[in-house]
Amino acid sequence: MEDSNYQYGSQKTNKRPEFLSVLCILTFIGSGLAAFSNLIISLNYDSFIEIAQSEELTFPGIDLFLSLKVEFFIISFIFYSVSLFGAIQMWKLKKIGFHIYTVAQIILLIIPSIFAPSLEFPFLGLLITVLFIVLYAKNLKYMS
Repeated sequence: MEDSNYQYGSQKTNKRPEFLSVLCILTFIGSGLAAFSNLIISLNYDSFIEIAQSEELTFPGIDLFLSLKVEFFIISFIFYSVSLFGAIQMWKLKKIGFHIYTVAQIILLIIPSIFAPSLEFPFLGLLITVLFIVLYAKNLKYMS
């Protein structure tokens, strides 16, 4: 199979591999939705808490939600946005995007243990994060 870096005449053109595109799109969806939801909760935190405490809204994990402070959602919004920015850079075939994404994802794994120390460590989240980092790392050769 031919490498995705190819030449026409003297021009070198980088083509993003399909698998890297799929990874980026999944990250756009996951980090984008997480950033958006954390932003909405941050901006409407008092209303959400009021509704949750009035028992109009019930769902599994409501106690955990009520125990989190607005700072948790603001910080999560920031780092999901940073993660999204890293994926956008990788979409553009920039290696710096991988490093930005990786740091943001590691911080996102740590944030819950700071704001909710009684919460179990998210092993599934760790597994997914490591999987994405490894898969992105395998595509670093296509980035500059």
